[in-house]
Amino acid sequence: MDTTLTLEMKFGTADGKIKNLTIKNPKSGLTSENVQPAMETIIGLNAFEIKGINPYAALGSARYVERTVTDVFAAE
Repeated sequence: MDTTLTLEMKFGTADGKIKNLTIKNPKSGLTSENVQPAMETIIGLNAFEIKGINPYAALGSARYVERTVTDVFAAE
């Protein structure tokens, strides 16, 4: 069994869509007081552009995502 933890941050794009930014192996116990200012910094940098659109233009949400993988079998 293999378990991984990621921090998934959702941003609103400049054209009204949703863009995810995922961080592997984040620090545990982060709160909105930790994550929201970091997301606001990313937005404030205005450093990203995909096909002329800013993918990180507005705050959305943040959450931990825990994924557990259990192998049933593996061919040798």
